[in-house]
Amino acid sequence: MPTPKPTPSERSVTRTYRAAIRLGEDFITLEETITLPLEASDEDVQRAVDLGWRIYAAQREAVAQQIAGAREGHGHATPITVRDPDAPASDKQRNYIAALQDDLSWTNDQLGSYAGEQSVDLVTMTKGQASSFIDSLKKVAEERPRYSAEHSRARAVAESSPATGQPASEKQLQALARIAQTRAINLDAETSQRFGVSSESLTDDQARALLSEWQARPRPQRMVQS
Repeated sequence: MPTPKPTPSERSVTRTYRAAIRLGEDFITLEETITLPLEASDEDVQRAVDLGWRIYAAQREAVAQQIAGAREGHGHATPITVRDPDAPASDKQRNYIAALQDDLSWTNDQLGSYAGEQSVDLVTMTKGQASSFIDSLKKVAEERPRYSAEHSRARAVAESSPATGQPASEKQLQALARIAQTRAINLDAETSQRFGVSSESLTDDQARALLSEWQARPRPQRMVQS
């Protein structure tokens, strides 16, 4: 038997609204569906929307209470505690410290010096002190590769480029002296006029600049008298 067609008064429109809402550290998803007849007035639509918001407010309050109750019931994670913290450090702790010392490639003097900085006596330390000392050594071991890499890069850069103000090398000074002699130039007078210093006080940058200029300048030809 065929399904009868809905009459105009039975026809309706359905709209669904979905929203993901953050509530504290949690997320909830709300879905609201409203169905109204085709002949619904603006007032009917507003009443439906108002009802939806009241439902949403009630849902949100209920969810907030449920989340709060779940968190209280679960409690907070308890920190790891050391049993008998005032007892002498165990052999296991001392072996762990020795292993970390090997990882760091530290000598006994280096380890003792670091322990002194941490106010730890390696001979008489307690379990509690050993536990804290192990944590600090692990942190040093974790940071050491990053520090070593950065230090190596900085050193490589410093070695690859001469420092500003570095004195001119003996080789540079000898090259300047040879050029000055072949061109009958008073080297000290030239450097004093150009840089305000004698040739012996030239910096690496100043010597490089002067050498580049003189080497690029063609050598003057001697006049031969007939």
